[in-house]
This record gives sequence, structure tokens and C-alpha cells, in this order.
Amino acid sequence: MVRNLRASRLLSLLRHYTCRQRQFHFSIKGRQTAGVQTNEITHNYPVIDHTYDAIVVGAGGAGLRAAFGLVQEGFKTACITKLFPTRSHTVAAQGGINAALGNMET
Repeated sequence: MVRNLRASRLLSLLRHYTCRQRQFHFSIKGRQTAGVQTNEITHNYPVIDHTYDAIVVGAGGAGLRAAFGLVQEGFKTACITKLFPTRSHTVAAQGGINAALGNMET
């Protein structure tokens, strides 16, 4: 009976934390404690802080699919790439991903 109580307690804890996984928040305290510096750039360009639930690094086939899936699940998602957006794809890397489309028959 003790073993069953422990297992049921474990299951209730797992359910509790599984339901609360979207409430995870990550922040870096460095900006809040660092001294404020002003220079020409900060006067000419406004700095806008953004908040996201998930950040996907890379906009290739896998990165875009991951970002798409996260958005479908309701996460506010950012996709970051080091290249210009028109060059961040699988064609630029290895020739592309091909698919047979039924509406393109000749």
C-alpha cells in the first residue's frame, strides 16, 4: 500500500508539472543590474524589448517546422537566422526538399 501511495503521489506531481510547463519563464538579470550607457546609437534608434515563449535558432526546413509547430500549440515564437531570410532554406544548403503534389499533374 505504501508503494501505491508513492506511485500515486508521483503521478499527481507529474500531472501538476506537465500542466504548468507553459508558465516557464527565463530572464537574464544582467541588463537590470548593469549600468546604463548612452551613446549615439541609443539616441538614434529606439530599443524595443520583446518577450517570447520559445525561440527557434535557424530558419531551414527543421527550424521553420519547429517554429510552425510551436505556434500551432499556442506559443509566442521567434525564429532567428544568421542569413537573409531568402537564403535560409534547404535549397541553399543541399538542393532542397522535393514533394510530389497531386494538383501539379500534367
